This record gives sequence, structure tokens and C-alpha cells, in this order.
Amino acid sequence: MARPRKPVGAKADAAAIRARLKDKTLAGWQRQRLQVALLGLGEKLLPEIARECGVHPRTVSTWLETLRSGGLATLLSRKPKAKGPQSWLDEQSAAAFKSELQKGQWRRAEDARRWLEEKLGRQLSLFVVYKYLGKCAARLKVPRPHHAKQNPAAVETFRTTLCAQLHATTAAAAASAAKRPVHIWVVDEMRFGLQPVTRKAWTLRGTEIKAPVSPRYQWAYTWGALEVLEGGSEFLHTDSVCQEATAVFYEQIASSDGSALHVIIADGAGFHLPAGHPLLPPNVQVITLPAYSPELNPVEKLWDIIKDRICNRVWVSLDELENAIDGVLREYWSSPERPLALVSGSVIRAQANASIRSILVA
Repeated sequence: MARPRKPVGAKADAAAIRARLKDKTLAGWQRQRLQVALLGLGEKLLPEIARECGVHPRTVSTWLETLRSGGLATLLSRKPKAKGPQSWLDEQSAAAFKSELQKGQWRRAEDARRWLEEKLGRQLSLFVVYKYLGKCAARLKVPRPHHAKQNPAAVETFRTTLCAQLHATTAAAAASAAKRPVHIWVVDEMRFGLQPVTRKAWTLRGTEIKAPVSPRYQWAYTWGALEVLEGGSEFLHTDSVCQEATAVFYEQIASSDGSALHVIIADGAGFHLPAGHPLLPPNVQVITLPAYSPELNPVEKLWDIIKDRICNRVWVSLDELENAIDGVLREYWSSPERPLALVSGSVIRAQANASIRSILVA
């Protein structure tokens, strides 16, 4: 049989507690204590109050004893936490530490420890280093491959000036009496072949899995184009890449709507057709991406999807592999929503949307 609970006493009453509960500036822990105090004024046992308030019965007993001895003011206050030794990572050093973290040059915590020891002039354990990494919200991430020859300034210029380039490229179409509609495409190509593509696969812990391979040096190419604003796609398989193959694919894009102007955004590969090239169809204009910047082209996402579908398998011939790739591509040319999902969120679509009112003619 549980022993009788001590009465809370006269230092608090239900009306005062309810009034304090209406204060919207109270913290969550203060409201919880007030709920315990309010229930403690009744006849409920400590376990019942604990279940209703989500705390341990001993905690309920402690809070009610605090209320008896010090009243509501004491119940709603906390003792200041004891201060430990001052951190060696002062404000200035912490800012420098975060700046180094943003560069993404440290592969191990040991690399960060060496930098901190040199900066602070003190020996640090890895435990302390991990604590500092946690305070700075550092995370271990897989870096995106980045070509050493890429010009970040050129990439940023493209991001901010593409809208102006679209205006300049389509100015003649917008000013003409014929009022031609405009389609904007992103274009790229992928080499595929009988070299194995290996990707991760689900299995059980402790189980070794293997993927069959049979490397052979046979290659072909898949060309892809995604319409940025309205959806739609065009694809082509070729045995090689050259300016003649590029002209064939651009002509395929141009013939998808012969009355429209087609703006093609592609990289500056030597076999691509630059603006003004004689092999360009008359209703095609070209905008070139900055060098070594595949992350700007949404078609790259499609190639990764294809590799996920053809990986971990030996293909008998290029024809069999090409048929498998066609099975993936068919999902995109048969549904305009799928290409739009790939370009959604890209800087090209954002800049095209910004220029839609002035360059696209209904």
C-alpha cells in the first residue's frame, strides 16, 4: 500500500497556476512543471501524475517538494549550469576552422586535428577534435567530381546571364511578323558499350555478393535532348560521334516542330555544332555551356538512371544493350512529365522561365 502523499501546501493555488499557464512566453519545461503542480493539488497519486505528464514519479515528487518549499517562482526557475573549462577554440579560431571545413580538403579527423594543433599551439586528442567538428555542424560527405580546368567564374556568369542569352538568341524570331514559337532543349550524348558497369546491390550483412563481368571493347553512342519548358524528348543511337552525327540529331530536333525556333543548349565538344555552323538547320540556334561543367546539364541525370538499369549484368551484344537502353528511354519519350522531372530545379529551366513572357510566342 502506497504511503500518503504530503499536501502541496498554501504556497500555490489552482487559480494562480492556471493563470501562469496562459502565459505564452513560458518554455515547454515550465509548462510541464505547472501541469504537475496543478495535478498535485488534487488527490492523485504520484504514479498517476507521472503517467499523465510523461515524467518519472521521482521527478514529480521533486517538483512538488520544490513547490512546497519555494513556491511557483522557485519551481519555474533552473539552477545555472556549472561552467566547465573555457574552450581552446575561441571565436576567431572557430571562424577559421569553419572556413577550412568549407573547402572540403580534410579527408580524416586526423587532418583536422593537425590543423587545429598548428592553429592553437596545443596538443589535442581526437575526442576533442570530434567535439569541435560537432559544434561546427561538420559532416563527412562524398565530393562531387570537379574538373581541374573548370572556370568557376564562367559557370557563375552562365547561371546569371542565360536569360539575356536567350533574349539575344531569339530576338529575330520574336520580332518577325510570323511570330514563331520557341522550344528550348538541353542536349548531351552518352557512350555505352560492353565494358561492365558495376553498382551497389542490396544483400544481407556479412554476405559477399559478386557481379559477372566480361569486358569487351565495343562502343556506341546515345544522343538525348530534353525540352526544358513543355516537356518532350528526342533520342538517337549512332556508331560514332562527329559533326555529321550531330547535324543528324539537330535535324531530328528541328523537325519535331518545323514551324518553331529551337534553341539547343549543349557543351562545347569539338564534334558539336557551334552557333553559325553551316550544318545547323535553319530553325536551330545554339548556346554553349561553359567548359568542364556537366553539372549544369540536366541530361546527365538521365545517363545515371540508364546506368542503374543496365549495371551488374553481362550483355551479349551492343544490339541487346541498345534494346535495354531503349526500354528506359521509351518511358521518357512517351511521357512529357518525365523529362520535366529531370530538368525541374535546374538553373537552365529557372532562367528559361524568367524569359518566357518575352521570348515565347503563343
